[in-house]
Amino acid sequence: MRPPRPNCPLPRPARRGRGGRGETLGRGGGRSAWARRLALGLAVLALSPVAAQVRPAPPDTLDLPDALDARFEALVEDGVEGDPTALLERLAAIRADPLDVNAATAEELAQVPALGPVGAAAVVRDREANGPFPSVNALRRVDGLSGADVLDAGPYLTAVAGRPARFPAPPTLADVASGLRYAGTQRVQRRLDLGAGFLGPDSSRAYAGGPARVYTRLQATYRRQLSVNLTLEKDPGEPFAGGVGYDHVSGHAALLDAGRIDALVVGDFVAEFGQGVALWRASGFGKGPDAVGGPLRSGRGLRPYGSVDETHFLRGAGLTVAATPHVYVSAFASRRRLDASVLAPDTTDGLGIVTSRTSTGLHRTDRERARRGALGETLVGGGAELRLASARVVGRAGVVGTRSTFSTPLARGPRPDQRFAFEGTDATTVSAYADASVRAGRAFGEVARGPGGALGGVGGLLASLGAAEILVVGRHYAPGFTSLHGYPFGERNGVGQNETGLYAGLRLRPAQAWTVDAYLDQYRFPFLRFTVPRPSQGWEALVRVEHRPRRYLRASLQARTETREVGLDVPNVVPGSAVGGLGERTRQSIRLQGEWDASRALRLRARVEGSRAVAPGGAVETGSLVYQDVRWQALGWLRASARLALFETDGFASRVFVFENDLTGVFSVPALAGRGARAYVLLSAQPVPAVTVQAKLAATWLRDVRRIGSGADAVEGNRVRDLGVQVRVRF
Repeated sequence: MRPPRPNCPLPRPARRGRGGRGETLGRGGGRSAWARRLALGLAVLALSPVAAQVRPAPPDTLDLPDALDARFEALVEDGVEGDPTALLERLAAIRADPLDVNAATAEELAQVPALGPVGAAAVVRDREANGPFPSVNALRRVDGLSGADVLDAGPYLTAVAGRPARFPAPPTLADVASGLRYAGTQRVQRRLDLGAGFLGPDSSRAYAGGPARVYTRLQATYRRQLSVNLTLEKDPGEPFAGGVGYDHVSGHAALLDAGRIDALVVGDFVAEFGQGVALWRASGFGKGPDAVGGPLRSGRGLRPYGSVDETHFLRGAGLTVAATPHVYVSAFASRRRLDASVLAPDTTDGLGIVTSRTSTGLHRTDRERARRGALGETLVGGGAELRLASARVVGRAGVVGTRSTFSTPLARGPRPDQRFAFEGTDATTVSAYADASVRAGRAFGEVARGPGGALGGVGGLLASLGAAEILVVGRHYAPGFTSLHGYPFGERNGVGQNETGLYAGLRLRPAQAWTVDAYLDQYRFPFLRFTVPRPSQGWEALVRVEHRPRRYLRASLQARTETREVGLDVPNVVPGSAVGGLGERTRQSIRLQGEWDASRALRLRARVEGSRAVAPGGAVETGSLVYQDVRWQALGWLRASARLALFETDGFASRVFVFENDLTGVFSVPALAGRGARAYVLLSAQPVPAVTVQAKLAATWLRDVRRIGSGADAVEGNRVRDLGVQVRVRF
């Protein structure tokens, strides 16, 4: 959800969707300052020479290309539902243990951003037609993959000789005993400039715990077949208390790809089926610079979970088996406690009612702790799926259903926009889905029936026409449709209710070094929404041009605009009164970015960006950002990354979003507003092959302000600093 607009919001320490957005706000500057920063950014980009060496492999860190940075930025800017940290951790896990292109399924390969569902299907079709790939570089023979795609996918892939068995043999105890690998991660992050909630005496301070965010993770894995995990975390302001002391505890034991067992998970897990309309307990990309890949879903079925999102996962057990070589059957059950506000009963039945559910995972104050685990949910479900993989077609078709029972009845709120919210104790959802990829393109769709009987669905067609790919996606989620456990594509990515839209995406490769992505999305909300008193509509468009003349040099230009109807008060005929009306709000941005690998040890990246926001009344805000990144491989075992960003906006509406490199597994996309600067230094060291040590110091300075933030998060002064340290051991 988008954060409310405060008078002076506080930059928070980077973490994830709810904690990884640090906003700052001061007074806006003049247009001359914007012009100076624009000129500075262009000058930095212009200084990139045209000769360099190949970038070395980083020491156990995730170094994302700029296109993927932009996809994460788009998630936060659009108000992602759920926690993108799991996406980042998934990429880090695949990079640490690359996928075998000769054994991985299309669903597994689709997790590699440079491939996506379409490229992954093309790899599988080529593999079935022409045999195993002798090397990752041999992916260049795949029709539809460019050299740049293969280069970007390379760190996530490997090629093992030979054709694997259809059903890999289960590991023996001797194999596990000799091949088990262990990993442990310990991370501590905290704000050095504390807010008011941490400064009062113990008897009166707002937060019950200290300012540190503490994260511990223990893992044991055998190849990709066995996983045992324990994840523990405490947020800033939460106390160490009870049990292991951490506020969030997640664990699992999983067996994957063992004979006919596709997945067996005991503990915490996620479920990804179809296009996510009915069941997708994980996060996912949506609209962004990947115009033809972002809207597509490619579910992996049941998979173990060990991230820090405290809401969007299941806890219990799940099993997927191959009944035949092509038919897979799944069954799963979950029982867990969810955060909710429960209204005390005023009758003799003693049940009470749930008035709202929360997904922040924060338990710092008495009110937040009172909501913790107040609602119990028991969920059972299952599905059947037909999987095909041949030289001509790669596809799936299946059905999935779930039934949830809540310990306390859920009630609709009193607001008009809550008229179609789910209420009651029992919720049943069923859906049917299918997708098929051939050389000419891909077709996909899913239709689901929600708990109240309303329907929701998404479907689309992607056509591959040589140098062009065209994607068209239609979606309709009725006002009465509720997706309690889904994550479907839409304007409100992951919500799946009260929305109808048509999306058209285009990717052109007019020359080997050029790629053009563009999309146009038109959507409407048939029923009123929160703060929007009438049915409304909007549209959004993006164009991104990337030029990559050499493997070590790339530049991109991106422009994005969105116009949406929002609620406003319209004077009534009765003096002194008003009625709810609609007005258009527009938000626009333009971005120029360049990246240059100056040598095997040095990489430079620079960006200059401008933003513009037009309020319904016609008031205009502008903003600008310029930053310079430097990544230096000082030694084979030591790397330093640093950034200096200067920003200036007239207000919160014209804020700018920037993805930051951070400790491995930490999601950080601050939203910068006001007038100031932000800088960070990230050190990654691997003194011995089994140990990786990282430290990040970040600071934000604002001009013309005396206090940053409000309430318990208010920091006196014009500066906030954050420090994080992480140690990872593998053996």
